[in-house]
Amino acid sequence: MSGNDGHGTSVPPSDSVASGAGLHPPRRPQLTTLSEGDGTLLDWETGTADFTFGLHHRVVNGTDVLAFWGELDAWADQELTPRVTALLDRTGRQVVADLRRVTFLDAGGLRLLVRIRQQVAAGEGTLWLVPGSSRNWRVLRITRLDRTFTIPAGPPCTSGRSGAGRGSR
Repeated sequence: MSGNDGHGTSVPPSDSVASGAGLHPPRRPQLTTLSEGDGTLLDWETGTADFTFGLHHRVVNGTDVLAFWGELDAWADQELTPRVTALLDRTGRQVVADLRRVTFLDAGGLRLLVRIRQQVAAGEGTLWLVPGSSRNWRVLRITRLDRTFTIPAGPPCTSGRSGAGRGSR
């Protein structure tokens, strides 16, 4: 059960305990997020725990960069799809999906990438996919999605300099 502690702060979900006046959540610290370094591991507000995957968004020269990390699987698809959808509704039409820090990619992760591609294309934008590791390249080749995504010939420029890069399909 999650709820409000009466002071406008969320209380982490937990099992309710019985008391003389009925069911009450146990008293806990007013913790709304659990963070490590610069990443949030657990968010009580949304009920998500992103321990094996994550997403960092930044804008470089007017291009939205979605830098994924960790394991892109069915759980990542389920947790990240609403966030990515909301983000892409507010962002520009030029998007890079950077998979260089992705350690595992399966059908769930591919489904997430295809959804991103469809949303960007529906807004008449362009999505570039940076596969990174040879494992990610292999998954894209086996599924023939390497033919569907625009994949740059080299790594993305993150130095902040402007200029057009070469790419291939």
